Amino acid sequence: MINRETYKTIILTVAFVGLSILIPSSHSFAGELVVTEQLTCGAIGDSERQQWENDAAFGKTAALNNLGFMYVLGCGVKPDAMRARDYFEQAADKGDAQAEHNLGYLYDKGVGVAQNSALAFAWYTKAAAQGFAQSELSLATMYQNGQGVPKDPVRAVELLRQAAAQGIAPAQYQLGAAYDSGEGVGQDYAQAMMWYQKAAVRNDPLALAAIGYLYEYGRGVAQDFSAAMHWYRTAAALGGAIGENNLAGLYETGKGVAPDAAQAASWYAKAAAQGLPAANANLGALYATGRGVPQDYRRATELFSIAAQGGNAKGEYNLGVAYLTGKGVQQNYALARHLFEEASEQNNPRAQYDLAVIYLAGMGVEKNIGKALLLLNKSSDGGDNDAQNELGLLFEGGVGVSKDLSTAIAFYKKAANNGNLKAKEALKRLLD
Repeated sequence: MINRETYKTIILTVAFVGLSILIPSSHSFAGELVVTEQLTCGAIGDSERQQWENDAAFGKTAALNNLGFMYVLGCGVKPDAMRARDYFEQAADKGDAQAEHNLGYLYDKGVGVAQNSALAFAWYTKAAAQGFAQSELSLATMYQNGQGVPKDPVRAVELLRQAAAQGIAPAQYQLGAAYDSGEGVGQDYAQAMMWYQKAAVRNDPLALAAIGYLYEYGRGVAQDFSAAMHWYRTAAALGGAIGENNLAGLYETGKGVAPDAAQAASWYAKAAAQGLPAANANLGALYATGRGVPQDYRRATELFSIAAQGGNAKGEYNLGVAYLTGKGVQQNYALARHLFEEASEQNNPRAQYDLAVIYLAGMGVEKNIGKALLLLNKSSDGGDNDAQNELGLLFEGGVGVSKDLSTAIAFYKKAANNGNLKAKEALKRLLD
């Protein structure tokens, strides 16, 4: 059994590993507001507004749409979402698909109106029925997330395919992600790569990073860290936070490049500045261990806290480690346990293991071997070799379970195959 001091040593040595991430298709992005003329907000001046107002007086839907866009964003005028909605409604009454989509967007995001997923779905559906690609993308997002409609990944893929066929890069990326994850369609890395590449041609940073991810982990292609770095760097050059984070991961772990913690810290910081929770967690890990940056537990916990607030399991876990050990924050077993529970619910194997040890040792909580066993089995299934070794110990000693040497040896073998030295010693002791 692991005592408290040994436990603290273990968590401090394993908590901090940067990993590349991929945004799955279930975290997709809805279509945005659409302006008829391809203008940025800064390019809209008095002359454009006056022309649109003149055309709008004659009921021209393009002008009505553009005025609505202008008032939503406050392009050269005071933002007025209610006035924008009025313009969109006038155009939508004439059956204009762009206006229907934009009304859907207002209700989807709660801009100038109460957020209403049912009305957003209704307006997006009207526009999609006319083949409006941005609405097809938005509907796909709603089906993927179960927003306002029952979750239906198969229907989402159908809509993504329609939008992707019209050259919408985010739809092409998300369709690739669906094939990558097997959500709503049979998993097919070749199809994933094809759709990612279509989006990448349009300089979609997420698609560029996704291609890098396939190369990094050898999904459907030969593992190639140099290729992964190329694609991540290309995404990062376009300001893609995922590309920045994953490029940092290669520098941190020395995949395809000499390990360089300072470079890793620099790229993690860029991604963290864009609000990417995983990057905050990874940068915090560097501060906690003093790699590439001066060791600073307080700064580390600040970054872990930001990541945890964003729902990042690694951030939750590492912040839990900080509260358990009192590094950078005041020691608080109850809060540590809560954070481990949050990370465990996201199937973080390390959090599941550490939470199990808390229940085994009764650290700030009543001992509960039954709950510990459940968590250890989940962690073991996730590949954590410490959990596998601990299960071996429990079955060998008959702690909370019937004594069973064959089961103990099976768990020790799993742990040993995953590099656990204590499990190797146990096998030598039992089998030699």
